Amino acid sequence: MRDLVNWQNHVVEYPGRFDVQDLGGGKEQLTPAPGEIRQQGTPQNATNFNQMDIAAFEAMLIGNENTRMLLQTIRDLEGVKGLSIDVTLTNSQAYPFNNSKATVNIPALRNTDSYYVIAETLESNGEVGDYEVSEKLLNGFKLAFTGSATIVKARCHVIGGMY
Repeated sequence: MRDLVNWQNHVVEYPGRFDVQDLGGGKEQLTPAPGEIRQQGTPQNATNFNQMDIAAFEAMLIGNENTRMLLQTIRDLEGVKGLSIDVTLTNSQAYPFNNSKATVNIPALRNTDSYYVIAETLESNGEVGDYEVSEKLLNGFKLAFTGSATIVKARCHVIGGMY
């Protein structure tokens, strides 16, 4: 870490006072006449100003890196948080047969097909059995149930796939 400059004001007994010397031809020479110097001010030079420039540049770099990391964390959390999709599955065959497989579209395209689908039953008119997820793509998947119900309303939680 850099040392702080700890800037000091230049304090004099008579600020803004000048001695006037007539140079002739309508010209005058003004010479500062501040009286007693009560506090020597910090020099305004390249070393001190460059230190401020470097510190401001470093702060900008740190801020940019923090912003990049925050955006990546937000993207990661979006993938973990996932989304929920409600779907209605119908089965027109008699048990033990079942043709309830349906396509479920994912409204937010995934980056990979390594996402998880957790299905929960919201409503059914019979036995649901197990849910089967197949044919996962970036924009959707197939969902079916194995039971004897003819209509099942389910909520699919899609988690991950946003790497």
